[in-house]
Amino acid sequence: MSDRPQMEGVLWKWTNYLSGWQPRWFVLDNGVLAYYKSQEEVHQGSKGALKMSVCEIAVHPTDQTRFDLIIPHEQHFYVKAATPAERQTWVVALGTAKACLADSRNRKEQGLEESKETLKGKMSELRLYCDLLLQQVSNIKTAATDPEQVDQEMLHESSSLLSATCDTFIRTMTECMKLADNSFTPQIPNTSMNSALPPTPTRHAKRPYNRTSSATENSRHSPTPVSIPKGPTTTYKNLEDFAATRRTTENERLSASAPTSPMVTDVPSNLPRPPTLETTGPPSDVEKDDDEEERKVKTFFTAVDHSFTDVRLTVSGDIPTAPFLDACNDMLPFFDHVGGPAMAPVKMDVQGNIRKLTQKYSTNPAAYSTLQDIIKQEMATNTTQVKNSATDAIMWLKRGLQFARELFMEIVQGERDCTVAVGNAYEKTLKKYHGFVVRGVVALAIKAVPSYEDFRTKVTSPAGEEYRDTPLVEKALMQDAETYADALGVLTTILHEFYVTHNLDSQEVVG
Repeated sequence: MSDRPQMEGVLWKWTNYLSGWQPRWFVLDNGVLAYYKSQEEVHQGSKGALKMSVCEIAVHPTDQTRFDLIIPHEQHFYVKAATPAERQTWVVALGTAKACLADSRNRKEQGLEESKETLKGKMSELRLYCDLLLQQVSNIKTAATDPEQVDQEMLHESSSLLSATCDTFIRTMTECMKLADNSFTPQIPNTSMNSALPPTPTRHAKRPYNRTSSATENSRHSPTPVSIPKGPTTTYKNLEDFAATRRTTENERLSASAPTSPMVTDVPSNLPRPPTLETTGPPSDVEKDDDEEERKVKTFFTAVDHSFTDVRLTVSGDIPTAPFLDACNDMLPFFDHVGGPAMAPVKMDVQGNIRKLTQKYSTNPAAYSTLQDIIKQEMATNTTQVKNSATDAIMWLKRGLQFARELFMEIVQGERDCTVAVGNAYEKTLKKYHGFVVRGVVALAIKAVPSYEDFRTKVTSPAGEEYRDTPLVEKALMQDAETYADALGVLTTILHEFYVTHNLDSQEVVG
């Protein structure tokens, strides 16, 4: 141990249910956090120690003085400081020590993989500071909730902590950017490897594969088309068909409005495209095998137990409550995959609204069989604007799902920078409903979104090792995400139009 530790002081450590929280003297030195029964007993040796390079740091979501130190699958320390300010000082010191250890090791080894590990360490530090920022902004909002009884002391303390955390976050972000600029340079693709591969056969256009539906099943369960004066009439077997028809109609509309070449102005738009050399003839055996292989590849979107593609609209075009909420629940892990802690605010908001609606539905499943039934009941009792109303919960759930849908489409359309994809989706959907403070926090959080490679690894994990890093996985991911997004888009559009029609879509800004 060096003569001047990086940091030392008293923290309260959870011991057991009999003794509870006990004060211990902690010393952070050379990337190792050791603790002793008291400062006087330091010379007798530590009671335990953690190497920060293998330790994860997590701030507690509700206790402003607590943080956890975790060695995955081995140890889990629960620690508390005397004040939120002291916790922040410790967390920053521990996060910095963790990142510095990785950086020091990598400078010695001078390897690309080690540089990546350094960047991952910095990103982990960023996510930690992001959690602190979210808590501190929440404290400021709580302290200023009632303009007539503002908690000045809490407001001042939280503002000071927020300022310090912002400075630390920005400094760490700058270090990440410098590290990325210095360590990673664009590389020319390996053309020799590509040239050695056989050419990929051109596919006939086909409808995306739906793992849960077949033509026979759909024809057996789909309702008979009914003409109803009020509300949309559904003639579709499921949302996938509905979405495909909407997409086809939109494409035809765009094609009709687009300028055309004089060579093809006399060709009717409903005729099939002229056959080309690549598309003439039946699919080859290679193509058939490839199709069958592709159907075996599962992604997050096809591995979920409940999907938006499984939701069947009623004959009047309403959305059944139970299947919809099941699909929403199964979508929640996606926020962890694409953003981790950075997406925590959106995930918690969506999760909270799902919980409210589940509780409402459980009180009378027959009366609340569709989302529209729930809203109409509150309209009849004039309770749509009551605090924590189901109407408000559905509105914010709809907005969260619109954000998710836009994020899916950003990825499907080729955006491979998850930070840009999340930012664009937020700009199109949630930003207009957020005030200055929330926008600032989200902007910082977005910068901590993981890379596309990490995201792809997580959402394609159901494919298994057999298909990992193969072209089939990427293709299956894009196809499944688009099908999922289309079905989700149909549902959010129906809800949005219902809210606009009944003047329920509040434009109130929060935060």
